[in-house]
Amino acid sequence: MPWADFRDWLLPGAAEKDDAFRQEICSASYRGARTVAAVEAAAGVGALAALPREAAFGLLILAAATFGVTRLHAAYPYSRLAAGLSAAAAAVISMRTMLAASAADYALGAATVVFLVTVIAVPLQPWHCLLMGVIVAAAGWPAHVLFTAMLAVAAALMGATVYAQHRVQFGSFVKALHFSGEMREYQSRAMSAESSATMVRLTAALAHELSSPIGALTSGIDTLVAVCARQAQSPPEAQQKLLGLQADLRGSLKDSLDRLRKIVNRIQRLTNLDEAATQQANLNELVSEAVGLMKPQSPAGTRFQLDLHPLPDLVCKPQRLMAVLCTLLTNSMQALMGEGCITVSTERRGSMLEVKIEDNGRGIPAGQLPHIFDPAFEVSGGRVSTGNWSLFMSRQYIKEHGGAIRIQSMEGKGTTVCVTLPAAS
Repeated sequence: MPWADFRDWLLPGAAEKDDAFRQEICSASYRGARTVAAVEAAAGVGALAALPREAAFGLLILAAATFGVTRLHAAYPYSRLAAGLSAAAAAVISMRTMLAASAADYALGAATVVFLVTVIAVPLQPWHCLLMGVIVAAAGWPAHVLFTAMLAVAAALMGATVYAQHRVQFGSFVKALHFSGEMREYQSRAMSAESSATMVRLTAALAHELSSPIGALTSGIDTLVAVCARQAQSPPEAQQKLLGLQADLRGSLKDSLDRLRKIVNRIQRLTNLDEAATQQANLNELVSEAVGLMKPQSPAGTRFQLDLHPLPDLVCKPQRLMAVLCTLLTNSMQALMGEGCITVSTERRGSMLEVKIEDNGRGIPAGQLPHIFDPAFEVSGGRVSTGNWSLFMSRQYIKEHGGAIRIQSMEGKGTTVCVTLPAAS
């Protein structure tokens, strides 16, 4: 061990310049002082049979005083000092009773136990242990100075080791906090990436979805204008036919406007995913809207089958549930091979509502299923990239709603995703 490391091991006081570590030392000292009080009380009870009564009562009073100090809020920063002085006092009380030969063994044993328990339970620095030894040697029985010195040296070495362990544990804790912060940062970046990819897909789907009713509106309006112009110049016998044509055009325009209104409602469902307010919603309506939104971007030949049973409302954040349903439907569409089929069913099971999304796609290998919800990190070109966060966040959203999500799959046969959510009470 290099001399600098050895010196730092024996004189680790510089570590307490860190306020956070000093608070950790105070907390450990507070807990350790109570342990010291308990050991002193046990030594006092045992001393009733082995030591003179005044020694036994002295240990019990000392234990009560030590415990009482730990109850004082103002004494919290001084718990280590209180524990060290109390342990030294207990050793002195025990060793001063060794005038009686029959009590020597118990006195030495009690002093040693209190001394060592204090070193283990309280994060003392080595010089604290040596100082305790000096106090005991000066105020205790002079005939046992050598024993006290050996005990103090052993305690100092043990104290240095225990203190070093506290430093290592605290350092590991700080690193874990730092790593947790980095994980949250990666999670935020991954969510942004997933959101960007989702928005690209949704933009393409909405563009396709909007083009049809807008085209119908444009054509219908042009035709209606032409019919109205022709009606003004037509003979009476042709008016009835033109009126019927106008009624058909108005119906077509109304259908296109209704379709546009539904698309706008779907867009509103998908905005503000972090909206804090919850509301009652019907799960069947959310499923229908999600399927309607995903259909335009599904592979050619994909069939959607809906088996929706009547369900009560649930209290939820509709935007987040819509995001989860769209994610699960997107995964099913990507798993299809050629002309596939996606079946979406809903059912009530007691107090829970269940949504099943089944596909006959390629399935998931058995080795990947246990880690299907784990976000992945990959290092590429010195940068950290992420994957599979959509399923991870979907499970988080479902858990926030008090539900659960399960996935069953067989490679080459398809996948079934089951989402359960609590119904509104």
